[in-house]
Amino acid sequence: MTLAERYNAQAKSLLPHMAESLAVDPAITCAGEIDDIVFRRSEYLGGMAIAILALIEQQA
Repeated sequence: MTLAERYNAQAKSLLPHMAESLAVDPAITCAGEIDDIVFRRSEYLGGMAIAILALIEQQA
């Protein structure tokens, strides 16, 4: 499972009403790329993406 697949699943689990806005291409394997993509959509979403990625890192 790629980092983006785990990220998308975690976003859907934590924030189902915002999962579509937070979703990224499932093939992405770099946290920085996920952050860049979501941050370009909005700073608010970018902050959420960083928090979701931190949760994933803690689970590892």
